Amino acid sequence: MENRWRHWIAKCLTKGHSEVYISEYLQNKGLSAQEISTEIRTAKSHPYVLGASEVYRRDVASSNSSSSAKTDDVFYLEKTINNQAWLLGTYEKLARLDSTFGTIQRIEAPPFDHFIANYISANKPVIIKDAMDNWTPKINWSFSYFRECHKDAIVGIQDGRESDPHYEQNQRFLRTEVKFGDFLDRLEKTESSNDFYMTAGNMAQHRATLPQLFEDAESADIRGEYFDYPSQGSLWIGPKGTITPLHFDMINNFFCQIIGRKRVRLVPSWSLPWVYNEYHVYSEVDLMDLNNELYPEFEKATVYDFIIEPGEILFIPLGWWHHLVSLDHSVSLTRKNLRLPVKETYGDGFIKESRLFKPNQAGLT
Repeated sequence: MENRWRHWIAKCLTKGHSEVYISEYLQNKGLSAQEISTEIRTAKSHPYVLGASEVYRRDVASSNSSSSAKTDDVFYLEKTINNQAWLLGTYEKLARLDSTFGTIQRIEAPPFDHFIANYISANKPVIIKDAMDNWTPKINWSFSYFRECHKDAIVGIQDGRESDPHYEQNQRFLRTEVKFGDFLDRLEKTESSNDFYMTAGNMAQHRATLPQLFEDAESADIRGEYFDYPSQGSLWIGPKGTITPLHFDMINNFFCQIIGRKRVRLVPSWSLPWVYNEYHVYSEVDLMDLNNELYPEFEKATVYDFIIEPGEILFIPLGWWHHLVSLDHSVSLTRKNLRLPVKETYGDGFIKESRLFKPNQAGLT
């Protein structure tokens, strides 16, 4: 049995889900009843699972205690959280008054002041088309070009992602260094995989070892007025099948698709109460295998579902949750250093930790 299913079994048992439910669900996924039964018995007797279940039951019992036993601080904290959830839910209702809500629009790039007023300030996603026709990455980039420029360069990639259900949170522990040419050879020989991926987590190294690509990337502006220099972008290269799990960014992001297609799912920023944000910027919800019993509140969230094509630029507003899957071998570029009237510093004060997951465990600071 894959470790991701063992992890799921442990989570279900910890939260008190029935063995019948666990078995039926996994059998529907193609696992044998005998294998499932063995894994459930092993998990139930494991001291880690027993300890986690005890803590979970104690926390639930504590949260269900009478309000008279709670301190004023706890009462007002819960009231604040409840009212914030009410306000965000109201934003959802108001957003639905827009006839375009739930669909992604494709536009030609307007002047930047128009874009600020209608999309950045409005916190509204959109796809910009026909804006990168003169970009060096769009004109020159290919896997052959990458080899020609930097085949012997050492790059950092994530490898072994399929062995860890928290591969994105634990990216530091999955990091390995390879020659760029060897990485490209492996990519082109792979039909489909989420096991290895060159992601934004290694950009400091890549700017030094792939100078031609980042010099090329500096030509990537829109109307000559959207981005400041240096553009502070990131590079994403991987095979068909690579997945970026549901998360949000604490900065406005222009996601530029250079090679290949990606399926994108977006969830509005105000859906925070329903996305199970257990740790840092990540959701517990797995959109590749959505489990409504474990995450029933997620049904309240609106999900935009569309494909971004080569040559298109997706504006992902700050706080919008996004999940991406490569439909082809893919190269993507992000632009983040916007020419705004004030510098973007929106991450201050955001709490990364959860009760169960700390930054030093996840390899993030």
